[in-house]
Amino acid sequence: MTTAFPLFYVDNTPYSQDDCDRIVAPLADSGPFQNPATCRLAVCLQDTAHWLALCLWLKPLGATVLPIHPGTPRQAAKTLAIDTGCSHLLFGDNLRDAAPEALETPENPGQAAGGELIQLSSGTTGKPKTITRSWRDIDRELTAYVDHFTEAQPLTPVVACPVTHSYGLICGVLAALERGATPHVVTNLNPRFILSRLRSVPEHLLYASPTLVSLLIRILPQSETLHTVMLSGAPLPAPVLNQLRNRCQRLCQQYGCSEAGCVALTANVTEPGLLGTPLPHVSLDAGTSAAQPDDVMITIKGSGQHINTRDLGYFDAHGQLHFLARTDDTINVAGINVYPGAVEDVYLSYPGIREAVAYKQADSFAGERVCLRFVADAELDIDQLKQWSREHLSPHQVPAFIEQVETIPRLPNGKVSRRLLSEAPAHTLAEEVPA
Repeated sequence: MTTAFPLFYVDNTPYSQDDCDRIVAPLADSGPFQNPATCRLAVCLQDTAHWLALCLWLKPLGATVLPIHPGTPRQAAKTLAIDTGCSHLLFGDNLRDAAPEALETPENPGQAAGGELIQLSSGTTGKPKTITRSWRDIDRELTAYVDHFTEAQPLTPVVACPVTHSYGLICGVLAALERGATPHVVTNLNPRFILSRLRSVPEHLLYASPTLVSLLIRILPQSETLHTVMLSGAPLPAPVLNQLRNRCQRLCQQYGCSEAGCVALTANVTEPGLLGTPLPHVSLDAGTSAAQPDDVMITIKGSGQHINTRDLGYFDAHGQLHFLARTDDTINVAGINVYPGAVEDVYLSYPGIREAVAYKQADSFAGERVCLRFVADAELDIDQLKQWSREHLSPHQVPAFIEQVETIPRLPNGKVSRRLLSEAPAHTLAEEVPA
């Protein structure tokens, strides 16, 4: 084990710059690495430290890299590499065992000077698509992120999410290194192990999915709190948000998309849907009020891009961005927009309901109808829930179908796809609420 200053940790093991140099040293004169700037490399390694060492080596050399989640089978990784125009695949437990495999791709796409990071969209609204971002654009994001998020300066990042994804890699690891901090990357996702790592760095900044954070606070002793937690993705329902706020000293939320990275951030989430102020390297357009449903699309401008996020949102009088819903998820009931989050918040206040997802299905009379699936601690009386619904929701918000389920299916990234729920046959929903 090295005695040099740790550059990062993976679980309990520190890695210095010397360690990283030794990890990548055998590659320097081999195959595609002789001229990294022309390299378009797909990487699927079980050893997270080897992936990070490789990434930190290739980035300043101008290589283009596609990180693939380590749980991906070889053939699937190879297919991803070919589909994204990669010239070589590195697959294996670590760099000692993974020789670069040359790939025959139909056409090797051009790449930006200085290299790129290749990513795949989450796929919540359809088939994942290939997205490339230049390292130069990512460096601009990192500078803006660090300058904007000053609350993170004294904290130690604990990254309990995949570092093959932009959230963990860019915001968790690269931003930490940018501000001179030592990130602690956790690959052992046993909640008790994660809590032990958090206790080892009391002033921590936890990057994790909302699902994992919710699990951690369930087993966290009442006498303890998490220090600072960063969330990314769709804002949490009000009951879940309040539960998390009560168990951590600071709750943060960041917002962005695969094409642009993080574009807005708040270091103090005080209400559902609050996304914070835009980062200085981009400009955002949105509505001016939640009461203007026809003029609330969030668009991002920066680095020569104009990105329609397909998210509905608005700026308040203080310049804070608020999220309403995905346009794909908004339910139009007889000409009236219903935002799924507003329906879910109400059902999550019902005793015993732990999870709720509202989504849409086609309706021959109203155009679209609201449907709901929920998870509860015990079997609930659906008739009572129907009556309660009518007392707590506007008529156009009341679900036409309600179903209690054991689990709500999620995508590999932990997100719920309302699109997939909407495409499920109507007969799979067990309970109908009469009009």
